[in-house]
Amino acid sequence: MQTTQVYAVNREQANCLEVRATELPAPPAGHARVRVEAAGVSYGDLLFQRGVIPGGPKPPFVPGCDIVGVVESVGDGVTTLRPGDRVAALVVSGGYTTGITLPAERLVPVPEGVDPAAVAAVALNYFIAYQMLHRVAKVRSGQRILVHGASGGVGLAFLQLAEHIGGVTVFGTASAANLDVVRRHGAIAIDYNNQDFANVVRATVDPAGEINAATAYDEYGTVDAAFDPIGGPHFWRSYSVLRKGGGRLVAYGQSEALRGGKRNMAIGALGFLGGIILPNLKPDGRRTGFYNAWALEKKQPQAYREDLAQVLDLLSADKIAPRSTTTLPLTEATEAFAQLERGVTGKLVLTSTE
Repeated sequence: MQTTQVYAVNREQANCLEVRATELPAPPAGHARVRVEAAGVSYGDLLFQRGVIPGGPKPPFVPGCDIVGVVESVGDGVTTLRPGDRVAALVVSGGYTTGITLPAERLVPVPEGVDPAAVAAVALNYFIAYQMLHRVAKVRSGQRILVHGASGGVGLAFLQLAEHIGGVTVFGTASAANLDVVRRHGAIAIDYNNQDFANVVRATVDPAGEINAATAYDEYGTVDAAFDPIGGPHFWRSYSVLRKGGGRLVAYGQSEALRGGKRNMAIGALGFLGGIILPNLKPDGRRTGFYNAWALEKKQPQAYREDLAQVLDLLSADKIAPRSTTTLPLTEATEAFAQLERGVTGKLVLTSTE
């Protein structure tokens, strides 16, 4: 089977992607070969390509962490899948392709009647948000959380999934143009350009209606969890509003380390050291950590299939949805990267034309 793949061939801003044809052999034992129908595009793909995220793949590699497609053939010993089954999968890399071979246990069935592009639009964003909410921070009803970039792909996933928990007070940061999106999902909207999110959190009212701006670590002036993809010194500021004795900062990105198309590795290092490592040395019960889906999967092997299946079920039941979905042919991945650079609203999905 011949496939079309898009490779990241260097760390540069321009001329960094290259379309190649590759022969895909028959699947080995325990694996299945999938004809990819759609692949999600995320800002993390861009960060991997630029080399901002430590431990990421090195060029040349095929970007893309989430795929949906149809099983074409299976290797010996595979009994859970048949040719024609529609499946989804999350991978470290390799998604920008028309065909891929993966271990059978990596492939999760897609409910009937769900559009492949819709699956690619939610799979990664909602999966990682679900895991951070439920498996890392263990958010429950009655708690307060802070979501940065709340109108973006992962941010909106946090808002929608928190609604399903119920009884969670959510603070969401966004630009002025996107505050209504945050409010529509019941969150307290914070304009990150004109408001200090820490002051907003600390100045919220308690059940008696009293403003407690002066009590930064009071139950009603802090959050139980903060979810931060920005990095650099921003991690420390998110840590500052955590509840003492149990608040948790969940970092999951370093967008501050890539500005104007240029890497700033010093900002990335500052974020890890000052915002993740050093705060954990303070004996105040607050915890920090960088979410990594692959590391979590090693500790909880069952989590991958359970959580991705849960996300797909929520999609099938129309209980979650991205803000918008824009599809592009796989061969226009360069345009997708350009839109990521400019700042895109909604989710980009690459579709196969083969």
